[in-house]
Amino acid sequence: CRGGGGRGMHSAVLLCCALGSLRAPLAEAGRRPQGGLTASVLTVSAPEPDSPESDEEWAQVEVTRAFPVSERDRPPWPVEEPRGAAARGAIVAGYEARRWWGFPSYADDLDLGPKSWEELARLHGRLGRVCTDKNAKQQCGSSFVCREGVCGECDISRDCGEHFRCQTSATSGQRLCIPRILSKQWDWRDVCCTVLIVITAMLSAAAGMGGGGVYVPLLLLLLGLSTQEAVPLSQAMIVGGAIVNVIMFCGERHPKYTHKPKIDYEVVMMLNPGLAAGVTVGVMLNVISPQWLIVVVLLVTLVLALEKSLKKGLKEWGKESKAAVAREQLVTAQPTPCSTGYQRQGTQLAKQPGSAPAAMKLADLGNFAVLAQSNSRPLGLIIGCWAIFLASNVMKAPQCGLAYWLQQAGMLAVCGAFTVAGAYSLPSADADSPAEGVLAWTPRSIRLYPLLSTVAGFLGGFLGIGGGIIMGPLLLELGMLPEASQATTAAFVFLSSSLASIQFVVLGKAMPEYALWFTTWVVIFTFFGQTAVDYVLRRWQRSSLIVLSVAAIIAGSLVMMTIIGVTDIVTDIRRGAYMGF
Repeated sequence: CRGGGGRGMHSAVLLCCALGSLRAPLAEAGRRPQGGLTASVLTVSAPEPDSPESDEEWAQVEVTRAFPVSERDRPPWPVEEPRGAAARGAIVAGYEARRWWGFPSYADDLDLGPKSWEELARLHGRLGRVCTDKNAKQQCGSSFVCREGVCGECDISRDCGEHFRCQTSATSGQRLCIPRILSKQWDWRDVCCTVLIVITAMLSAAAGMGGGGVYVPLLLLLLGLSTQEAVPLSQAMIVGGAIVNVIMFCGERHPKYTHKPKIDYEVVMMLNPGLAAGVTVGVMLNVISPQWLIVVVLLVTLVLALEKSLKKGLKEWGKESKAAVAREQLVTAQPTPCSTGYQRQGTQLAKQPGSAPAAMKLADLGNFAVLAQSNSRPLGLIIGCWAIFLASNVMKAPQCGLAYWLQQAGMLAVCGAFTVAGAYSLPSADADSPAEGVLAWTPRSIRLYPLLSTVAGFLGGFLGIGGGIIMGPLLLELGMLPEASQATTAAFVFLSSSLASIQFVVLGKAMPEYALWFTTWVVIFTFFGQTAVDYVLRRWQRSSLIVLSVAAIIAGSLVMMTIIGVTDIVTDIRRGAYMGF
């Protein structure tokens, strides 16, 4: 590729020389300039200098304008030094130290250019390397992604690995995967996500649920997290809210039967093992099932749960409204021996049956100690089952091996054993306990209720929404009072989310900065949500608010999870994924 002869485009000469450097040397002897092609040919653009007339004048042209040159890389011929920095722009943009390149190559004066595209990719970093999905991390590094067998730029954050996001580089203009740092990448999406998570946390506090069916889609849609990132972060938020719920509920007594705790430990003891067993089986089937099947089952399940919860909530609201009117009529119909002032006072009391001042709801740990002593056997079985599952999750065997299947079978057997032990620990005589608002343990219910909890756990694991969103409507449908259902569901959520969160921390899946930010807001507004619900219950006696909050969380989960599911189906169709037929 010669540089002399007539006037010509400078960039054309550079391109010709760069391509010529890929050829094998044509002569064994002669001087070979050091340096080679060290920057992408496609990024070259430069102001066209005055075209020299001879080869000697071409050798005087300074082709790397505005870049310092080390003595090691300086060519052996004289180079004209730059005149005026303002008139010279950058020619090559890259990540490595600038070198001389693009010199005229003659038959007796060739540079040692790369012999193949693989060598060219090695000189230019990982961009353009051949890769496979299995070894993409080692072949493409953390900045690039493997796309159709070649290391290239990312399109969206889900293309990148865990704890990375896709962002345009300010220096190169490339779409690169960079580490997620919330404090340095804060934008309007983070603000919107935080506000929506705060609203969800307050509704979840009123319902006693975790809110994972809303948290995960928000993280996927607004922050662009992958499922592997969103689920651990969601579990951190859920366990933060669940801790607040359990602490505030553990010292409270049943609203109708004060000798019982508000958290029904007998129900947790009997249903939690079946719930855990169902989640285990559901997660296994989720991995091998096509996305369209999961979305169809999700729609059917959440629509039925929403219909039941909404109908029950509206029914309870109507009953409470009629009861409030009846109380007001009863008070105003009473004789007033003194004056109308007493009547006005009675009307005011009728409107405020709880006569509850606005006050912060605090935990009563002293009362919890008394209640725990009377429920020591159920609490012991609950903690024992939780500890065994924790040990199993931390020391999980490699998937699909013999040890893995033996471990899973062993855990299912443990669930059955704890259910049987709980059945034997139930009181033998339950005749003095009224049936209204409390689950009665009969020979039939002892067999039926654990089976229902197993189905609820299976749906939660199979659909990826957790068991709490299924257990809440189930307990209400079985006849439990809304206040007791709220507290008992919160206990279920705490047991499952704490196990998952500990496992994610052990596996290194946590995102500390994101988890600290969002969990802090969830904890704060779970407390405020609990305080607000407690005030409404004491002042207006509207327990239907709890049921309607359950319906609101289910509705939000239905909409958000459906959007995510349909998006995944479209993606699967485009890439030809397994559809089950």
